[in-house]
Amino acid sequence: MKTEKLFIFDYSGTLSLQSVLFGRRDSLQSALEKSGLASLGVTPSMFWEEIVNPTWLEGSTTPIGYKRVLLRRLREETGFPHPGNQQLTDEALQRAAAAFVDSYLKSSRMEESWRPLLRKLLYRRDVCTIIATDHYAEATPAILKFLAEWDLPALPANETYNSPRPAALIVANSADLGAHKASACFWQKIKSGLDLQNLQEIFLVDDFGYNEQEGDAYGEAKQVEKRLEQTTRLLRDVFGVAPSIFRFFLERKNDPRTYEELMVETASFIDSFLERKI
Repeated sequence: MKTEKLFIFDYSGTLSLQSVLFGRRDSLQSALEKSGLASLGVTPSMFWEEIVNPTWLEGSTTPIGYKRVLLRRLREETGFPHPGNQQLTDEALQRAAAAFVDSYLKSSRMEESWRPLLRKLLYRRDVCTIIATDHYAEATPAILKFLAEWDLPALPANETYNSPRPAALIVANSADLGAHKASACFWQKIKSGLDLQNLQEIFLVDDFGYNEQEGDAYGEAKQVEKRLEQTTRLLRDVFGVAPSIFRFFLERKNDPRTYEELMVETASFIDSFLERKI
């Protein structure tokens, strides 16, 4: 059976609420303290303004990875290493950066509520399901690990080129594909890699950065709207199909109950979309 429907799910802020809750000021402060970065002078405001925001483009569109870009930026901003001070050695900085990133990835799990829905989509022969994310390189193996724990087969998008579309969920990470979701290159690589030439319908569930925590430039209102418009246009231009968009916008960003209500609403829309005749 040919692939007729394409389902696309964003990761951070959509499939994973925890990945954005990690960035709340209290949660972030705790993670900085536990990793050792706080004792080296890193504050939540410094983390966003001096580390993440200036390095996001490189970190999310190259294989350099979160740990390496974080470590390099810390060295630049803090003047590490400091000879003679055991607390401020480069080795201590490396350990702290690695511990912080490992904690973030471990915390960025998908919400259990999505499990039955993803399983349902996985076994529809007329459906291709993609988890598309603008993220660091380490996110790909982390997401694949979470899916494996749910017994859901999955493959990274950059391993599907020139082969029949597998019976698996596809993890498409900007760091692997070299471009963000708001660029034609991202979707063109997916289209050619998965041989998605004759789609009839596309359903996208995404927060477009809306649910990110205060301080993260990715979630600025103008950028969210721009990203939504660009992604909608690009999907239409690349696949020749106008996508149906579900804006996964949390009006109360830190409220798990609000998230669950929105997730139920999403599932209802998806069921209706699956039942719709082309």
